[in-house]
Amino acid sequence: MKETGFSRVSKNLIIRDIEKELKQRPAFFITQHAAVPATSLDKLRAKLRSANARYLVVKNSLCRIALDRSKFKDLSSGVTGSCGIAFASGDVVASSKILVDFAKENEAFKIQQGFLNGEVVAPEKIRILASLPSREVLLTQIVVGLQSPISKFVRVLSGSLKKVVTVLDALAKKKGENNP
Repeated sequence: MKETGFSRVSKNLIIRDIEKELKQRPAFFITQHAAVPATSLDKLRAKLRSANARYLVVKNSLCRIALDRSKFKDLSSGVTGSCGIAFASGDVVASSKILVDFAKENEAFKIQQGFLNGEVVAPEKIRILASLPSREVLLTQIVVGLQSPISKFVRVLSGSLKKVVTVLDALAKKKGENNP
């Protein structure tokens, strides 16, 4: 008799790997990738790797089991079709941008749902998340915003000091003229 599919040991290893990623990564996105060529998925993996994320193609049943065993039972019902999971850590915005851009390029690729900051995220919210500036840009904007009032304050103080110095200099010259 010919065996097909994964062995029980292989399935358990895959489930454990998914469970480990679910525990270690703060965010993940469940996708559907029917009819997307493997070469395109490899390019997606490479892009996600650069954003400190990982993309796994998994069987629906194994994904559901891993989600059910962890604290994500509610998400298992959304696992349909050809399933993939993008596990993100670090800059979650960058990972979501990569996924959203990939979905625009490949119509067959769909983001079904995600998990971020302790709550389930709908595809619409993932698109909104992807439209945000990257973490580095946001940090730069915060620094510039904080730096601006301080630099203005320094300019005001230096302007006042210049005026005081100018007045003192004028007084010194005037006293020098009065005392021959």
